[in-house]
Amino acid sequence: MASATPNESADSELHCPVCLDTFVCPCTLSCGHSFCVRCLETAWETVNSFSCPQCRETFPVRPQLRRNVALSNLAEQLRVGDRMATITMCDEDQMCQEHRKEQLNFYCEQDGSLACTVCTIAGDHSGHKVIAVETAQQTKQEIICLEKTKREKNKEKVASWTQQLRGTYARTQESLRGTKERIRREFERRREQLREEEREALERVDEEGRSVLSRIQADIARYENRARDLDQEITELLSAINVQDPLSFLQHPMHEKLRSSVSEETQDDSGPVSCHLDLAKVISVGGIKTNLLAVLYGHAPTLDINSVNNDVQVSSDLRTVTWTNVSQARPHHPHRFDSWPQALCSESFSSGQHYWEVDVGGSGSWRVGVAYETTPRKGSSEACSLGGNKESWSLRKNNNRYSMRHGGGGTSLLVPEPPQRVGVHLDWDAGLLSFYSADSMALLHSFHQNFAQSIYPGLAVWGKDGNAVTIVDLSHVS
Repeated sequence: MASATPNESADSELHCPVCLDTFVCPCTLSCGHSFCVRCLETAWETVNSFSCPQCRETFPVRPQLRRNVALSNLAEQLRVGDRMATITMCDEDQMCQEHRKEQLNFYCEQDGSLACTVCTIAGDHSGHKVIAVETAQQTKQEIICLEKTKREKNKEKVASWTQQLRGTYARTQESLRGTKERIRREFERRREQLREEEREALERVDEEGRSVLSRIQADIARYENRARDLDQEITELLSAINVQDPLSFLQHPMHEKLRSSVSEETQDDSGPVSCHLDLAKVISVGGIKTNLLAVLYGHAPTLDINSVNNDVQVSSDLRTVTWTNVSQARPHHPHRFDSWPQALCSESFSSGQHYWEVDVGGSGSWRVGVAYETTPRKGSSEACSLGGNKESWSLRKNNNRYSMRHGGGGTSLLVPEPPQRVGVHLDWDAGLLSFYSADSMALLHSFHQNFAQSIYPGLAVWGKDGNAVTIVDLSHVS
């Protein structure tokens, strides 16, 4: 066998022993062997110790891989030469570099390289598993086709996700515009309401003022008349005082007039009555704390009588459920909860934002929540309770303890101030379900869920006879 030429020996030194290709960003280990940086990083990805892939020298710590600049420049020069050789489309590309007259007819699966017949018998690939290049091409093409298919599927997923995000973006923009418009309308309504209250208050002040001023003017006129009368009486008294003759003085008619006017003075000389504006009864501007969620998205759903369990009573307006020990003997219905004392509402929500409140102040044990229409209804297991399965969510109070329920599991809540009202806010499109203490609008808990079905509000109550919960009518604020 002919020995390698000096050029061939130099070229072989510029090939990575791992990938058998011309170095790409080569680095040199302390043992003197060089490899592509990526080849070394791949070889060390899943091992606990670090060694040279060629001489197996072990390093106590992972070596820092730095680019060998000189070796990288030489490899780039060789790569440029190879590209120039490829451009010539020379038939030598199909011939074995070691056995010049032998065509490359085989592919070595062990080394991942082409080989000629001599290579497989007496050369570097002797004893290795080799296959025909046509078979190798077919196998590689199948692998590439699979990879192509995987990437096409990933591309479809990415395109679908992109489309979903574009839709979400558009819906969010529309929701923002709608919310801002509703806020503007609501504040304009409230401004107009305040202007109307201002006009009414000013009119009532004017009316009260006219009444008070009229009384004051009447008093002024009365006291002015009294002052003129007193001037006249003073003149008459001075005239009587100036009478010198005793008999004439004692017989003066002023004495009789004075005796008859004693009682009149007591009445006429009384001071004016107090006159002032009673503004407390005139101005009455509502100081009611208003919940913005209730204004924008308020609802007052009603209960579906066909879903109500027979151990609870329902009010005539279909908004209150009350626990009772007396069965209501309602007829069988596929939607009725046959064991758990609970009910769902007739209304459902499958898009947008919605808010409703439940008055729980007088009840000791209750659940407030939502459910899909497919939630289990027949049976006494926990899975049939509101929040006891993956198709329902609830806030529960039991023995003065609060917890959130979903999928059969629970999360305990620390509630310093027990709510009199529970607010429920559903943002179906955003997959957000939040429970609030409506008294202070303090957030109790939020569920994040990609809802797949329409959502029905639900209630449950039990414990003492007479325990009740009520869906609040928010029509006056929405």
